[in-house]
Amino acid sequence: MTAALPLFYQKVVPLNKEQHKSLYIEPVNGFGFAAETNSLYIAAIEFIKCVSDYVVVFGKDENENVYPVVLLGLQANQNLYVNDKGEWDASYIPAYARRYPFILAAPESNEGNFTVCVDESFSGFNTAKEGKALFDKKGEQTDILKQAVDFLEDYQKNVTITTAFCNNLKTLDILEPMQANVELQSGDKFAIGGFQCVNRAKLKALSEDKVAGLLKSDQMELIFAHLLSLNNVSKLMQKMG
Repeated sequence: MTAALPLFYQKVVPLNKEQHKSLYIEPVNGFGFAAETNSLYIAAIEFIKCVSDYVVVFGKDENENVYPVVLLGLQANQNLYVNDKGEWDASYIPAYARRYPFILAAPESNEGNFTVCVDESFSGFNTAKEGKALFDKKGEQTDILKQAVDFLEDYQKNVTITTAFCNNLKTLDILEPMQANVELQSGDKFAIGGFQCVNRAKLKALSEDKVAGLLKSDQMELIFAHLLSLNNVSKLMQKMG
């Protein structure tokens, strides 16, 4: 576990059948916890599902690692997809948000296994037997916990695939800083920066074998979905008003 907590999570602890044997969970009541997030990580498998609602771009961390995100707002701490009631207004909700309050902690070594963790600060956790239990009387996972763990494991597999895709984009050197200036009907102007997108000219200039590699790996489909999603900046502008 690193000192830096993942987005949304405040008190991440390993799930333990002894420590949490009496723990119950109520349904996640909306997505208010994501209301001040203007971008969110997505896995490659989500690109096609996101292309109708979101702008899909790429971020870069302090180690120059590239990762895909959907833009949720035009300003810092702004999520235009979450309303005042905490409802997510889109046909698809990114898996990163849907997995909360569960999460997998990365192993300290390559040989280690991922550890299922929870955010103990989540208000839906309780010992008053409200909602559904995480463990049964024998200390075994209940159906609701099994479903959460299966979701996390499947999500992690897709994260691995996504990392390989982003590493290939870096290797091919087809990303460029995103430059977009938008003007709302109110006259307010915003510059969208800090993200990257695929340079169409560089993509077209790739050698035939590299293009063939993108096609065979289905990564070209992801690139096209990303490029098509850039048209959704207008949707963000409409939500902004």
